[in-house]
Amino acid sequence: MSVAASEKVCYLSIGALGTGFLEASLRRGLEGPVDFIGADAGSTDGGPGALAGGRWTARERAIRHELGLLLPVAKGRGVPLLIGSCGLSGSDDNVDYTADLVDEIATAQGLTLRVAKIYSELDPEVVVKYLEAGQVRPLSPAPPYDVEIARRSIRIVGVLGAELYQEAVAAGVDVVLAGRSTDTAIFAAIPLMRGIDPGLAWHAGKIAECGSSAAEPRTRLDVLRVEVSNDGIEVESLRDEIRCTPFSVASVQLHEVSDPFTLVEPGVIVDLTNARYEAITDRRVRVTGGVATASEYTIKLEGVEQAGHRRCFMFAVNDPTILDDLDAWQHSLDGDIAGRIAEILGPGADGTWSLDVRIYGRDGTMGAREPVKHFEGHEAFVLVEVLADDRETVKVVTDVADYAFMHAKSLHWQGGTTMANPFTKSNFDLGPAYRFNVHHVITGVAPTDLARIEYVDLGIRS
Repeated sequence: MSVAASEKVCYLSIGALGTGFLEASLRRGLEGPVDFIGADAGSTDGGPGALAGGRWTARERAIRHELGLLLPVAKGRGVPLLIGSCGLSGSDDNVDYTADLVDEIATAQGLTLRVAKIYSELDPEVVVKYLEAGQVRPLSPAPPYDVEIARRSIRIVGVLGAELYQEAVAAGVDVVLAGRSTDTAIFAAIPLMRGIDPGLAWHAGKIAECGSSAAEPRTRLDVLRVEVSNDGIEVESLRDEIRCTPFSVASVQLHEVSDPFTLVEPGVIVDLTNARYEAITDRRVRVTGGVATASEYTIKLEGVEQAGHRRCFMFAVNDPTILDDLDAWQHSLDGDIAGRIAEILGPGADGTWSLDVRIYGRDGTMGAREPVKHFEGHEAFVLVEVLADDRETVKVVTDVADYAFMHAKSLHWQGGTTMANPFTKSNFDLGPAYRFNVHHVITGVAPTDLARIEYVDLGIRS
């Protein structure tokens, strides 16, 4: 289907479901034409534990509130609501969890909704099949990945592109609840269906994916209005206190990309080298210049496995004799800690535990990548993370290390301890530890090969 250059596809992006868009901004956006409403609901920001876990209920009250605003609007205006990466991780269970919320809210509001549930979770044996066929390719940087690693994964998802959204929308649904997908695909799907140039459709989706993060000053996420045609993209914030500027819109291309001039999506690469950002008003920006080139279609894998169990403890120190040589102070404890653990657990415990010491004020944020190699300041905050194979080992190691640091004097001081605990409780159980174990793509597949759609009626049933 093609469109005239002057025809526009208009949509609203609320940023991230559950983070708190303003109802007034939504209402303002609805004053003009709207073809759909899009909302991202997840990413890898939650770490591997989000994918490993079950239903993600951390923002349930906020999500209920926002769905309560969005569902009647979508139904009343007859425009689809597209939600991607449901429940943060996009696992099948979280797609169903979001559907349960939609069902409850729609029933309470007297709505009947046709809903598409798109599942993107993969059985490890499916991935094994592609591994054995030589169709799994690493991205850089990538950890080792083989059949054994795939099989010990707790959960694997394949990242969706635009095609499953398009199939669901073509079926005439009111709401799409999708598993893990690229943020951009949520917003590019319908413009691509309407014949918008792919370079513009995908670039607009990139700008839209985090709502008002394309505006300044950066405050809470809110609703962004996007109009895209074959003439270009126009974006505008919907709250008076913030505005879209060429700088704020262009800066989105620095978000979660390795190259700000190249946007890589399933089956397409968009060259943004010649993208132009021009102010139409003091709060509205026009964008042109993105050029799309078709590429091999691949499906990115995200998978997690258990890495053990974690505990932590933390403290502050402002003893100048310690701060004068933090490395010597820290490493003076290594032998005592290891020896004491071997006494308690036996020498066979070697290699079953590790300590990660982060000194904030020196290199706690960036670790080895910190360019300033010497300590500056009058106090430091120390966070020690303990990882071990099992719960008993992690408890023993934490207790030993906590006590050692508590009494760790500098090499030049024989007086009392200088460790200050911020809490009465000494150390904290962080539960099972997980790690991402794959940064690869599956090649030689069609967009719909590894996902499925289930259509359901939610809310009031006739």
